Amino acid sequence: MNGIRIAISAFILILIGVATTGWIWTGRHQAAAQSTASRVVLSLCIVAGLVGLSALWRPRAGKDASH
Repeated sequence: MNGIRIAISAFILILIGVATTGWIWTGRHQAAAQSTASRVVLSLCIVAGLVGLSALWRPRAGKDASH
C-alpha cells in the first residue's frame, strides 16, 4: 500500500512543481489581469494538491496503525 501512496505522492508533487513553475511564468509573460487570474487558478491547484497529499497520508479511522 505504501508503494501506491509513494507513486501517487510523486505524481502530485510533480503537478505541484509544474503549477509553481506556471505561477512564476505567468507573472513574467502575461498582462496584470491575466496574470492575476492565472495565479488564482494555479494557487487553487497547489492547495488542492497539498490537501490531496494530506488526505493520502492521513491514517484511516478505525484501522489499526500497524497495517
